[in-house]
Amino acid sequence: MDPVHNKSPGAQNSEPDWRRFFPDADHRWAMGLRRGEAGVFLAPTESSASVCAERNHWLSTEPRTYAVLTKEAEPALAETVTFARSLGFAVRPEQSPRDRSSREESPFDQLLSLGRVWESDFVWLVADKAGTRRVAGGVVCFPSHWDLSEKVGRTLSETHSVVPGLNAALDRQIETFLDKIVPGDAWLRENAGFSRSPEFNQHIKRPRTRLDVSVTVDEVWIRLEHQMLLKLPLTHSILFGIRVQVVPLRQVLNTPYAATAMTRLLSTISPEAADYKGLSDARETIRNISSQATPAN
Repeated sequence: MDPVHNKSPGAQNSEPDWRRFFPDADHRWAMGLRRGEAGVFLAPTESSASVCAERNHWLSTEPRTYAVLTKEAEPALAETVTFARSLGFAVRPEQSPRDRSSREESPFDQLLSLGRVWESDFVWLVADKAGTRRVAGGVVCFPSHWDLSEKVGRTLSETHSVVPGLNAALDRQIETFLDKIVPGDAWLRENAGFSRSPEFNQHIKRPRTRLDVSVTVDEVWIRLEHQMLLKLPLTHSILFGIRVQVVPLRQVLNTPYAATAMTRLLSTISPEAADYKGLSDARETIRNISSQATPAN
């Protein structure tokens, strides 16, 4: 087995499996799902201390920005906390009524506790009375220019509507897959984005330096998202996990396959998709840097 696959996918010092992020194909939206293990995906890495320290900072200073919990998500939270404890994570127990000012605060406090011990961001999709899955809560400390609170209550189709062409390509496939997924089974996929900052937390409300034609090789960072879909056995809610790994463009260029595949993606991505990924003004510059680079062997 490839030694990279023995490591938890969010490990910051691991060399990514570039074929999963940059397939040897023209750009298109694809599910790219494969079976995995939730325990491996969520396991601590060599970066645990620093990542969890940053998560604790954001959840302590702006908890309502990075954590959302609806009543509909509380059963999923309880099931997820039990699961996290079974993996060895020390999630703080729920307070008794006499130890808190109101019963409503306790589940949210427990949500924050879970968000502090997991390196992964996570979101729940919970079915409403009509059986339609909607975003119901979670903790997202390291978003790529979005806000969890704006997604709550939305269906997957509504959430994906901002991604040009994605619903047309994958909406029915995604819903069918989620219907058929076996409770307890974990499925993994990857996604890559581009940024002018190495910061993990790129919340839409934070200042952002955009990529443009003036960007240099040392100003481009690749945001790699390792994603997990897990149907919880009791509530049948979907737990969606996201682990972020940030690598400099130079690391991509030092890998012959990755440099070539990324150049192909930048050459074939549609103008609409490039705009969504924040690449409209910088695509040609980054493509030229990539195509002219001489990867190290």
